[in-house]
Amino acid sequence: MTKTIILIHGYGFDHRIWYPVELAFEGYHFIYLSLPGFGDDAVAEAYTIESLARTYWSEIDPVLSPHVHLVGHSMGGYVCMEMAAQQPARVASVALVHSHVFPDSAEKKLQRTVTMDGIRSDGRESLVRKMIPSLFSEGPAFKEIIDALITRGMSYTDDAWLYGTQAIRDRKDHTETLKSLKVPVLMIAGEKDKAVPLELIYKQSPLPTHNSLVIYPGVGHMSMYENTAALIGDLSRFYTGLQ
Repeated sequence: MTKTIILIHGYGFDHRIWYPVELAFEGYHFIYLSLPGFGDDAVAEAYTIESLARTYWSEIDPVLSPHVHLVGHSMGGYVCMEMAAQQPARVASVALVHSHVFPDSAEKKLQRTVTMDGIRSDGRESLVRKMIPSLFSEGPAFKEIIDALITRGMSYTDDAWLYGTQAIRDRKDHTETLKSLKVPVLMIAGEKDKAVPLELIYKQSPLPTHNSLVIYPGVGHMSMYENTAALIGDLSRFYTGLQ
């Protein structure tokens, strides 16, 4: 039976963020899924995390891949948890890479609404140039990577950024979904991640029955670039142990 890993990138990026860590998935067939407007999939209208998860399940052949391992970075983790809620019997494991299961606070929702208003009025550039550097704990050390990611970010449309922000803002709470999971769960976190603070990671880590938690000192939200070798090692050990 084919062992399949589903890789879902985060908001503002595309499937290429997984290229630095592909070696971690040796022995598995892996499928890249693209968030609407970021990468291969175009975006023409607003969507929700829930509708996106249904679309993804419809694209995964239940005969070739009856059970899948879900891996999500940031917003991709939100989608993974919704997929697990919709079809738990098909989920073999979940890896949340710099991601969490909680909804936005009222203050955070307001911030996202302001972000959406800014995209509508002025376009994506200000958001892209501010957000991407903020995801790295040591910006100067990763200037070339950050500059390349900003260039990629500018290649996506305003609608991609707008509808992605809206989907994140309106996502559901998946605390109970995580509690109900009986499969192995891996959580990867960065000590200096401003987008997903450690307090949220510590809050969610006791919820699943079988959890492995890894925290990288001095790392922000982008361990695939900030701590590549360690991330490859930790992912590899996790998935080797499941075979």
